[in-house]
Amino acid sequence: MLNHKGSIPLETKRLILRRLKLEDAPTVFNNWASDKEVTKFLRWNPHADLGVTEQWIRECEEISKDKSRYEWGIVLKETNEPIGSIGAFKNAEEPYRYELGYALGKKYWGQGYATEALKCVIDFLVNEVGIKHFICSHAKENPASGAVMRHVGFVYRKDGTNQSYDGSRKFECKIYYLDI
Repeated sequence: MLNHKGSIPLETKRLILRRLKLEDAPTVFNNWASDKEVTKFLRWNPHADLGVTEQWIRECEEISKDKSRYEWGIVLKETNEPIGSIGAFKNAEEPYRYELGYALGKKYWGQGYATEALKCVIDFLVNEVGIKHFICSHAKENPASGAVMRHVGFVYRKDGTNQSYDGSRKFECKIYYLDI
C-alpha cells in the first residue's frame, strides 16, 4: 500500500526541493524554462515569455493537489535560487512504475545537482511513500542525463521515442528502469 504525501519539502546537503511559487517565476524563466538548449530534449517547449512560466507554476500547484503526483523546484540552499525542477508521476504504460523527469539550468550542469536531487526524490518515494519501481528516459543526444540515471542506480532497458506534449518534436531516447 502506498502512502502518498504529495510534494512535501525535501532537503539535501546543497539543495531544497520544494513547490515552486509564483514569485519564483522570473528566476525559473531565466534559469531554465526559456532556454532552448535546456528544453531541447524535454517534452515541453521553451517558455516564450514570463506569462507562460507563471501559468506553468499555477499548473504545478494544481497538479500538487493530487497527492500521488509530485513536482518540486530544485533550489540552491545557499542562495534560495530555483535552478531546476523534478517530478514524478504514474507511468501510463506501466502504472505500477513511477516516471521521473528533471530539468536543470545550463549554468548548473556538471556539478552533481541533478544526481543529488534525483537521489533525494527516489529515497523519499521509496522510504516514505513505498514506491519500488521507476522508469526514466533521456534523449540519445543527451548522454549526460543517462549518466545521472545510472549514477543513482537506474539500468538501461531499451530504446524508444519521446515526443513533446504538443507533438511538434520527436526524439530517440534510452529508457532506464530502477527496481528496489
